[in-house]
Amino acid sequence: MSKGDNRLKILYVLDELKKNSQMKSETRSDRFLSASYLISVLIDKYGLNADRKSVYNYIESLIKYGYDIEKSRRGYYLREHYHSEDENGFELAELKMIVDALSASRFISAAKTKSIINKLKVLAESNGEHLMSRQVYYEQAIKSDNSSVIYSIDAIYTAMLEDKKITFKYQKTVLDYDVSLGRLVAVNKTAENHEDKIYSQSPYALVWKNEYYYVICYDAQTDAPKTFRVDRMKDVAVDEHQNREGGRFFEEMSITEYANTAFSMYGGETINILLRVKTSLAGVIADRFGKNVTIYHDEDSEFFRCSVSVQKSPQFYSWLSGFGSDIELIYPKSIRNDYMKYIDNILQSYRSHEAMLKFS
Repeated sequence: MSKGDNRLKILYVLDELKKNSQMKSETRSDRFLSASYLISVLIDKYGLNADRKSVYNYIESLIKYGYDIEKSRRGYYLREHYHSEDENGFELAELKMIVDALSASRFISAAKTKSIINKLKVLAESNGEHLMSRQVYYEQAIKSDNSSVIYSIDAIYTAMLEDKKITFKYQKTVLDYDVSLGRLVAVNKTAENHEDKIYSQSPYALVWKNEYYYVICYDAQTDAPKTFRVDRMKDVAVDEHQNREGGRFFEEMSITEYANTAFSMYGGETINILLRVKTSLAGVIADRFGKNVTIYHDEDSEFFRCSVSVQKSPQFYSWLSGFGSDIELIYPKSIRNDYMKYIDNILQSYRSHEAMLKFS
């Protein structure tokens, strides 16, 4: 038996797993192929000697390569279901996951979500209807009414690849009272009511954060990064006549670090602060600032101190106040005083309106 035949063994094992994944099984245990079965196939069907150790090694190699193989005492099962000869096609489980993500995404409009799901149904063949009746529960998404957001993203990517600027109008969401409906409705209006104001920016990164897409640009007027929420951008276009500015600026900054320090992607002055945190909230700090946070000892064993970088903004103060006394801003003193003033202004507002309110 030649070495060439030896090299074919792992391919034959993979071929058997693929064929088996296409077959319907009466029970869960029926779908697994045992090592003994795979050995017999190699011997009887292909005339190749094999042993258990070889089969184990083939399976491990296939898993390392990226095949989703389920292992059990009964044997092996390839979870990837090939519905056609195209091995790069989607599995039904993968399509269902995409549908869930689309349904929960705020930046994609309801109409565009339905349109994309209908297209995915074609890929699911006979199981297409299952995509429309998912049993996954998630926080009800407040969907954007901007149906062109995916085309805006495409234009931004094109501009970055071609080193060009983008032009667009920017909107803000306001609440208006709809007389015909008898309720408040969210309406997107161009920023500051300047209907004809056209923004010209140099895009450098798209960031997915807090269920929205944001584009980080270089703003030549302020010589600083500026962040825009993509679903609020209107009429996004590549400016073929203007090259991007600020290349050197972005070479020296970390996009990831910038995004991690921005709360709700509202930019502000980046500062280093010292926090006093209850030990039970260590996971919160790791999720918010990453795992490479410098930790310091605190005299109280139920707390620790940590040094982090944030962008000073009302959104950061809002996040901080949500933890009450479990997270305390220690340093710098000026930021601590500013935060205390933020809290005091809220209390003052409550006190000033208390006399006007009548409680039973």
